[in-house]
Amino acid sequence: MNNSKKRRNPYIVGAPIDKPELFVGRESLFEFIKDNLKDNQQVILLHGQRRIGKSSVLKQIPKQVRLDNQFVFILLDFQDKFQWSLDQIFHYIIQKVAQEIFENSEDTTHSIDLVSIEGLEKDPNEFRELLHSIVQKLGSKNLVLLLDEFDVFASNNNDSIFEDLFRYLKTIVSEEKQLFIIPVVGRRLTDMPKLLKLFKGAPNQKIGLLERVSTERLVTRPARKFLEYNEGAINEIFRLSAGHP
Repeated sequence: MNNSKKRRNPYIVGAPIDKPELFVGRESLFEFIKDNLKDNQQVILLHGQRRIGKSSVLKQIPKQVRLDNQFVFILLDFQDKFQWSLDQIFHYIIQKVAQEIFENSEDTTHSIDLVSIEGLEKDPNEFRELLHSIVQKLGSKNLVLLLDEFDVFASNNNDSIFEDLFRYLKTIVSEEKQLFIIPVVGRRLTDMPKLLKLFKGAPNQKIGLLERVSTERLVTRPARKFLEYNEGAINEIFRLSAGHP
């Protein structure tokens, strides 16, 4: 403690964890996702309480769920988009997916003409056709949309947009056998009966508290170069945190 050299705090809370080497635990959750993708389950629902690490899990799925490079994962974050109209949401999805897949491609055939928001307002089916074009350009690969903070629309008294969007996505998924969606919501699924009814039978999993061994790794690994914990300290941290990351 007398060392005057300043060190960066290894326990930074806030931004989702992007680097795999900094991520701890959730092995069974990634296996659950992998198994269901292999079984061609096109909708997988994830849910969990606030600050439990849902966004970090979504960022890790492309790195942790490896299936012979047959799945292309695109992360879509809706946290700050709760006031958007359905047309704006469609435009964001298409634009983000097209950019992620094609902007760094050297193949000039891997391009797509994006429509404006006004175009989607005039013809909502344009979204379906554009998404179909993107899926077709992927060849034998599958497209997985990772939908973060997707329940913000429902929590902003905007239930009609929330229901319309999920109903539309359900229709598209039924038509596009190479399209998968993994939405994550920040509430219990039992509090969202309309969502459960719409995707009846879809596998779902709770992003819950960390078990003891993962908690120990999360406590000790970030500071392992200059700080050592004894067993009593780790046990007390686990007792106080109950495994909440």
